[in-house]
Amino acid sequence: MGKTDPVIFPWYDTLIESHGDVALLGFVNNDKFEGDLYDLSLGNWDINSDWFLGKKYDTIICTRCAYFSKNPEDFILQCYESLNEDGALFVDWGLGDHWRFENYKVGWVRDDEHEYAYFDDNYLWSVIWDDSFLNDDQFKNFEKNILKFGYDDLKSSIFKEVPSVLSLSFVEKYFDCSVQIKSIWEDFPQLYIFISGTRKGGN
Repeated sequence: MGKTDPVIFPWYDTLIESHGDVALLGFVNNDKFEGDLYDLSLGNWDINSDWFLGKKYDTIICTRCAYFSKNPEDFILQCYESLNEDGALFVDWGLGDHWRFENYKVGWVRDDEHEYAYFDDNYLWSVIWDDSFLNDDQFKNFEKNILKFGYDDLKSSIFKEVPSVLSLSFVEKYFDCSVQIKSIWEDFPQLYIFISGTRKGGN
């Protein structure tokens, strides 16, 4: 179990409503949702390659893995193409980490170190961004909590430390979206940005 699971998974439970055929991406510690499980640790999925093998779903739930995508635009397009009409997408991105390195990072690259997750070449690459996040109370709380680590301009730090920043406006081309943000832990801050989207019409 991940260190944030007891905090984040109950929050997910209040945000996610699955229906029909469901694909679970990276949702290992799951006792609520049933569906086809695709997970890096199971070796049956690579977020940076083609996946789903042409199968269509009514719901895609992607947790703790979108930030592994080197090209998050391609990831969003694959989700769009893998959903049936009016299908639902639930996906999160995180910021802030402290488990593997001495120096706290908001993003994934700092001081020539690239943050990784489970093994050395399992790197974190991307995050989602929109300037509207700056007005969110949870985002402001995260900003306050990272001041002690030398971060006084969070937006510029994100664009400096995260290799690939996905614009929310890109997602909104393909999905009718809502955004929820959660800040956790004052001492070792993390931020979760959760996107709920309904697939727009088209092919």
